[in-house]
Amino acid sequence: MIDKGSSLDGFAALYDGTGNSETTICESVQTKCVVDYECVLLCQQHGWQAAHGVPLGTLAELWPFDLLKRQLVAHAAEFVRQIKPNGFDPVASIYSFKIWGPYMEKVGEIKQWTPEAGNPLIPKHEQRKAVQVWGYQGDEFDFNKGCAFLIQGDFTRHARHGHLDEETGRIFV
Repeated sequence: MIDKGSSLDGFAALYDGTGNSETTICESVQTKCVVDYECVLLCQQHGWQAAHGVPLGTLAELWPFDLLKRQLVAHAAEFVRQIKPNGFDPVASIYSFKIWGPYMEKVGEIKQWTPEAGNPLIPKHEQRKAVQVWGYQGDEFDFNKGCAFLIQGDFTRHARHGHLDEETGRIFV
């Protein structure tokens, strides 16, 4: 176990993943899917309730629910296709991915702040400004009507890289 400290105290951890290139770990990865609000409204008018961790394959395939299911399945398939080159392989079919939603996203004004404010080790002229935004400010998506879904799937990847847990000081792969 490594004692926790800071770089000022001389604490440093270097993780070399030698020997772990063949080790495979499983982790959950999620994506956000924004669908047509009219489709969500149509499904809700026909008795559809919000999904809370429901497998994608269990959604009804009758009209109008199939309109929503097709959009979610297409997004899940595209998500798998995009993260596969990064070494993530799905554990099961995309129909076993769990969905949550629809929900509304927070949309707010742009706020600027300085993350290094008050840090005596970084000179004031080198401190950078950061911008915090919770969503789109234009009319790209209709976020205020609750048309966003989260899709979560289990993936495997090779344990080539590790990270240090800040609370316990343990190195995880």
